[in-house]
Amino acid sequence: MVLYIARRCTPERLSAVGNLPTGCHRFASDLMTAPRPFVTHERVRWADVDLVSIMRFSAFTRLIEIAEQELLRAAGLPYAELFDNPRLWMPRRRLEIDYFTPARLDDELALVTYVSRMGETSLTLQVDVRDATRHTLVAAATMVVVCVTVAGFTKRPLPRSTRESLAPFVMTVDEARAGAPEIR
Repeated sequence: MVLYIARRCTPERLSAVGNLPTGCHRFASDLMTAPRPFVTHERVRWADVDLVSIMRFSAFTRLIEIAEQELLRAAGLPYAELFDNPRLWMPRRRLEIDYFTPARLDDELALVTYVSRMGETSLTLQVDVRDATRHTLVAAATMVVVCVTVAGFTKRPLPRSTRESLAPFVMTVDEARAGAPEIR
């Protein structure tokens, strides 16, 4: 398991005594346990709300993008490296958002992110937006991204390294939501 992690981390991040790569300790512990969703936090900003201080529906796309980017970073796939690949892109095919309860100005939100399906050429990402204080589900998003060639925008298989990196975050919606109250 340590080889799996070290292979994805750059030599500069390896510690001098040969321990786990610097910055990868949290990810290593995730690999040694059952799959868990990735969680990051974000506050509702002034620019996100309408006249009655409720988060606008369109502002949720910003949260979904943050959740996706941070999940990929935690999996060892930072955006900068993904977009440096001259042969493939991963555009959005579908985005669906269900809204359950309002988020208000300055609420702290937990963005609970996981892969609910990994196909041959696509990923289905789930983002559960939860109120971090009340632990209630505010919104739930499903986003499908498809791996395509840059040249012809034709589907191509997901790279093996991408599959391996995201494997610890693959779970069903029910599995991810089973531990929701404890998510912080």
